[in-house]
Amino acid sequence: MRPLYWRVFRHADDGRGPIRAVLCDDGSISLAPATSLGFDTYFSAFFEGHWWAHTRLTGLILRVVVEGACTVRVLRRCGAKYDLLHEHGCEAGAFGPQELRFSIVDDSVNFRQRGLLFLEVSAHHGGKARFIEASWHAAEAAPPCRLAAVVCTFNREAALGDLLAAVVADPEAAASISRLIVVNQGSGGLREHPAVSAAARRLGERLQVIEQGNFGGAGGFTRGMIEALGADADLPDFTHVMLLDDDVVLEADTLVRMSAFLSLARENVVLGGHMLDSVQPMRLYEGGAIFDERRWFVQPIQHDLDITRTDVLAELAALPAMHYNGWWCFALSLDVLRRVGLPLPCFIRGDDAEFGTRLYHHDISTVSLPGAAVWHEPFYLKLGGWQLYYETRNLLTLGALHCHVSSAGMVRRQLRHLLLHLLTYRYYSSALILRGIEDFLRGPDVLRADPRPLHASLAAIRDRFDSPTLPRASVLARAVMPRLPRGRLAYLVWFLVVLARNALKPARPAAPLRVPVDDFAWITLRRRDSVVLDSWWETDMPLYNRSRPHFLALAREAAVVLWRLYRQGPHVTRQWRAAAPELTSLAFWRSYLAQAKDG
Repeated sequence: MRPLYWRVFRHADDGRGPIRAVLCDDGSISLAPATSLGFDTYFSAFFEGHWWAHTRLTGLILRVVVEGACTVRVLRRCGAKYDLLHEHGCEAGAFGPQELRFSIVDDSVNFRQRGLLFLEVSAHHGGKARFIEASWHAAEAAPPCRLAAVVCTFNREAALGDLLAAVVADPEAAASISRLIVVNQGSGGLREHPAVSAAARRLGERLQVIEQGNFGGAGGFTRGMIEALGADADLPDFTHVMLLDDDVVLEADTLVRMSAFLSLARENVVLGGHMLDSVQPMRLYEGGAIFDERRWFVQPIQHDLDITRTDVLAELAALPAMHYNGWWCFALSLDVLRRVGLPLPCFIRGDDAEFGTRLYHHDISTVSLPGAAVWHEPFYLKLGGWQLYYETRNLLTLGALHCHVSSAGMVRRQLRHLLLHLLTYRYYSSALILRGIEDFLRGPDVLRADPRPLHASLAAIRDRFDSPTLPRASVLARAVMPRLPRGRLAYLVWFLVVLARNALKPARPAAPLRVPVDDFAWITLRRRDSVVLDSWWETDMPLYNRSRPHFLALAREAAVVLWRLYRQGPHVTRQWRAAAPELTSLAFWRSYLAQAKDG
């Protein structure tokens, strides 16, 4: 993980001996002669554009503590261009560590002149040096940020225990939180669980554990927001609330940075942290997202990037517009929350997208801050399964509330989505999509009811279809991919042929063939009846068999459901828009969550 924090190199004029840097037990870094440390890295650089544009920051102070004969430089990088802002030479002596302070102001004429501010420490050729610490400070005093951090959890005690331990192990991170609210929607007795109890004792009264029935991520996080809005009389009122997933691996300094940013943030700004890939920990999985109305698709921003590369860091210094930042790490002021209302009771998948899009339409900017991040299980490990029902229903709801799409446009997008699954033999997924459309057409009442019986009913859909898997060790022949058609007309002809084949021709028993995930599409499966999807992340590989009866049954259901979507879409959209103020109100949520007492 070191490349995310610091790098070692040699300046051209510093001799030819070996270079070496050693991380000591106290956190300092010992430098051999002629060795340089660079902090133009993901976690150590200061991405100044985000701060100058979205906070009231007027000046910066960089405090550096070093020891020995060395040169300290402060630089700015914009793209491939470097500007030296400060340079200070330190001589070895008997005086021990030396503290240096550098003042930096925003002297840019245009926002594109802002980039990465970073530190370099170079040991002189004749002796060793030691880097002890460095920190960025605002030049002016900031009002305090009284932050309530909310974690929603469901039977992930071990992961939650690691998260709490990471907070209490870093005193500065722990001090940045006024209260840690854990909303437990799984098994009871969380505070006494062996994985959690040690950290819980250290947090003491600053840890609040709420036990309730399973109302999904939306219900858990909103319960925490409500607690923050109605803070105990014994505590000062909170100013901000932060949301954290229970299974993230936390970079503790993220809490410090986000708290500092929020204390200086302008009025109409909310803040997100980046999601790093826990499977590939030096890759950025997502830094915000937009809802693509044309393709009816959530499009990640700054997606799947190698953040050890300097050119990628320069890309992160930009300020892309976005609709939302995921709730793996997200924070906003309670004033904003009171103004725009609480989240929709979406259960999971889409609650953060709808809430962020609502913020966007209230002219509130979402900032996803580089260097503030958590490691999280990437979404490619969560493809398929019952989540697809919520994705379909909730994205239709998002579109109804915030987009201007005709009924024909809604049908066209859902038909395309459905056919992609039907023609790749994913019949369970196709049934979930149809159920999601049906429940959207039920209107707002689907969100007013207790979500737990609905969630349990999704298991009955799986029972209609086989979902076999094969062990990854299975020896299977690899499918030879057919030549792709050329031109739109050729694709259209093949599409009609594939539709006719699925509707008219019974599947023949055949040995399954292994198909890599990059080649898994209706056009490449047009002559196959049994395939195994080979993705590099799944332990067991799903087996998909073509079934004419399933295809015909689902096609008949789809014709009815999509016709209803076309005819009823405008009316249902008006219902959703009329109900939105109620569904996001504090009074509704208190009544809605009161059902948890029966769970």
